[in-house]
Order: sequence, then structure tokens, then C-alpha cells
Amino acid sequence: MRAQGLLLLAALLALGSQLPGTVGCKKHEKSGGCPPDDRPCLQNIPDQCTADHQCPMGKKCCSRACFLQCLPKVIVKYGRCPLDTLHCLSPIQHMCNRDKDCPNSKRCCPGACGRDCRSPVKG
Repeated sequence: MRAQGLLLLAALLALGSQLPGTVGCKKHEKSGGCPPDDRPCLQNIPDQCTADHQCPMGKKCCSRACFLQCLPKVIVKYGRCPLDTLHCLSPIQHMCNRDKDCPNSKRCCPGACGRDCRSPVKG
């Protein structure tokens, strides 16, 4: 009987590790992501929100240049974008705008010379 209990515990732990990333969200954080923010900060505008729960349904509290604003949320694929430590010497050119622009499980990630489709890293 003890072996069956350990087997059940192992199965539950394995299933828990397969849950989508939205399960571990911060309290009051809505699922989905924010659209990319490429604009420079031209003027200091007061924040319109500080957390997702202050935004109407279907919107998230997102960074826009130098302030926070409620914006329509976008679908975000699983995994994190890899960090890019390179510095671009040519003009910025975006190959994608959102994750849905990328095939399969690839994500639209910021790179040195603009956003492009990349394989995500776990976590």
C-alpha cells in the first residue's frame, strides 16, 4: 500500500510540472502578455494603472515608453525569450511584432537589431 501512495505522489508531481506558465502568475495578474513597446520616452505621462486588476476585461497594465497603460492583451507562447547581449550597428528592423507572427512554438523576441522569431528557453 505504501508503494502505491509513493507512486501516486510521483504521478501528481509529474503532472504539476506540466501545467502551463499562467498557473504561477502573480496575484491579480491576468493571463496573456503586453504588445511590444518600441517608442521612445518623449514626455513624462502619469501611470494610468499599476496592476492588471485595475484594467477592464481583456486588457493588461503594460509599459508604454515611460508610463503604464491598460492595453489589449496579446497571446503569449510558453517559455521566455533568450537574452541577446549583442549590440546592433545597423538600423533596427523588426521581423515580427507578436508571438502569433512566428511559426510553431517560436516566440517574437527582442534582439540586438529588432524583434525576430526565436526558440524560447524554459522558465
